[in-house]
Amino acid sequence: MESGDEEEDNIEEEEEKVKSSKGRRAAKVARLVIAPLVKKKNWSWSAYLEEERTIAAPLKLFKEHQSFPQSRNGFKVGMKLEGLDPCHPALFCVLTVAEVQGYRIRLHFDGYPECYDFWVNADSWDVKPPGWCEKTSLKLLLPKGCRDGEFNWNTYVKNCRGQLAPKHLFKSLNTSVTPSGFRAGMKLEAVDRKNPSLICVATIAAAVDNRLLIHFDNWDDSYDYWCDASSPYIHPLGFCEEAELTLTTPADYKPPKVFTWEKYLEETGAQAAPARAFKQRPPHGFHVGMKLEAVDKRNAMLIRVSTISDVEDHRIKIHFDGWSEEYDYWLDADSPDLHPVGWCQKIGHPLQHPNDSPVLPGQGCPTPGCSGVGHIRGPRYGTHYTAVSCPYSDLNLNKDGLVPDRLNGESLKEIFFIKVKSQPRLPKTARSNTPSHIYVTMWKY
Repeated sequence: MESGDEEEDNIEEEEEKVKSSKGRRAAKVARLVIAPLVKKKNWSWSAYLEEERTIAAPLKLFKEHQSFPQSRNGFKVGMKLEGLDPCHPALFCVLTVAEVQGYRIRLHFDGYPECYDFWVNADSWDVKPPGWCEKTSLKLLLPKGCRDGEFNWNTYVKNCRGQLAPKHLFKSLNTSVTPSGFRAGMKLEAVDRKNPSLICVATIAAAVDNRLLIHFDNWDDSYDYWCDASSPYIHPLGFCEEAELTLTTPADYKPPKVFTWEKYLEETGAQAAPARAFKQRPPHGFHVGMKLEAVDKRNAMLIRVSTISDVEDHRIKIHFDGWSEEYDYWLDADSPDLHPVGWCQKIGHPLQHPNDSPVLPGQGCPTPGCSGVGHIRGPRYGTHYTAVSCPYSDLNLNKDGLVPDRLNGESLKEIFFIKVKSQPRLPKTARSNTPSHIYVTMWKY
């Protein structure tokens, strides 16, 4: 273990002692209960907009999944479902509803610690009813101890004393589907979302509803992502050549071997995605200075009063009012973490106002502006008391978190990931020809 980890573990031990000394008031897993705020007057959006002499982002600019929901959140704690792992977007997993707050739900990976829990909106496309993967022929990653081929949802729920989430709660099942022309196995050119300066040779690994699973040829699925058919991140064959951009080719295409789409399609026996299928959505209409409500990615249980500080064609930069610019970050304009003014009040979710100073008994985080809610290691801890554990401290500002990869070193049924090299993902450089992982497929008979 590294010295930094030892130091943090020691500090966390001290935090546990502090919590014990305060009557063991802190639960192991955070519940989204914010202490009464010390305020001189009630806060309201209308008064705040007038005070700031600015405007709210117009409702028409938000997508349906970002806007005010038309129904209540019917999910209950303990319900089980299938859903995408946000850190491994190619994998659907067995999940349990661990917490409900307004129109949001916190989901827990069955068989894993609470530190990997994550939040989604109740109408998210990323969550599906039990049995959906089997119906759509997609792989479902089972909990530890469950064997592939022997898993049965009814038996599993009975043994866990849980409850199957009813199908009527999943709004995405009722979404109309427009034929797009895309099919699984087709080739295209796609932006690497983890390194947006790269456009790479890619394959449609799956096509479900109006959603496409993008996979980069000869790379592991940690770079995969789902997008809709109108995504600005996918392009037809020849896009890079026409735009005079560099196309990042598969790892086995290195000088003097020359890559051409015609030859590659012949070698792989694949088909190009038809150019007519690409119907990129127009740029968003957001402007700098508009106000909205946004999820705090460093502390995903919280939604804050926010301002648009910069814009691109399909992205906006979010600034949390009352916080330093160093906490700003970019989001896709259609991100489910963006909402119109008044969303939290409508759905019954706490909204973090500028200059709020919640006073929680026994807290003592030294980071200016931090209430002590949340933890750098995720929802496993409800509160923190030190800069080392604070999601907003200078120590952790540029860290994604100290929680190890949930699947690192584990077998995914018959597929095993063997890590051979950790590569930096540098912008404005071509992707290295050495993959960061090797796939070893082991078959059982």
